[in-house]
Amino acid sequence: MSSPSAVSVPSWRDRPAGLRTIRLARRGPLAPGGPYAVVDVETTGLDPTTDRVVEVAVVRCDEQGHPVSEWSTLVQPDRDPGPTTVHGLTADHLAAAPRFTDVLPELLRQVEGSVVTAHNLAFDAAFLSAECQRAGHHGPSGFGLCTLTLARSLYPRREGYSLATCTAAAGIEQREAHRALADAQATALLLDRMLAHVPVGRHRWMRRRLRLG
Repeated sequence: MSSPSAVSVPSWRDRPAGLRTIRLARRGPLAPGGPYAVVDVETTGLDPTTDRVVEVAVVRCDEQGHPVSEWSTLVQPDRDPGPTTVHGLTADHLAAAPRFTDVLPELLRQVEGSVVTAHNLAFDAAFLSAECQRAGHHGPSGFGLCTLTLARSLYPRREGYSLATCTAAAGIEQREAHRALADAQATALLLDRMLAHVPVGRHRWMRRRLRLG
């Protein structure tokens, strides 16, 4: 879930919490080449310090970015579900859902050993970090890749970089927008398409690669 463009960008979204950033660059240490764990969260609002996760999904991708597995779950936020008109989830949907502490072990298993990836990664990482802290865990660590940042680097003249805009430009059908699994599936397909366009030729002064930011 990415926040509306009209909302100001608060400081907690400046960098993905607990993750070393991978960016498209000409120079710098070469980034790990996958596998990738594409994550998406749906939330009760936009502030991870007060709002909660209501749904989380992970689509695992291999070193080339091809999707290989998927997992998702609803999450009981212990409060109202927030913008039901956005994510479509009501209190009734979440009544029997597990709490974040219950799904955390499987979530960590899903992202373990992978480059954590999301469209607007800082948003998803901030919420996962906040939920993990409430559960007494440090949360996901390692490397993080933002497909929003990658799209801006690869396609600098595009008008808009929302997930819907980027997937439409790539010819990817996005079903059930703002549901965690559907958004993670669309982001995984977008990652697959974009990694195919990241130049990795012999002449490093002519080609750009994914490198540590």
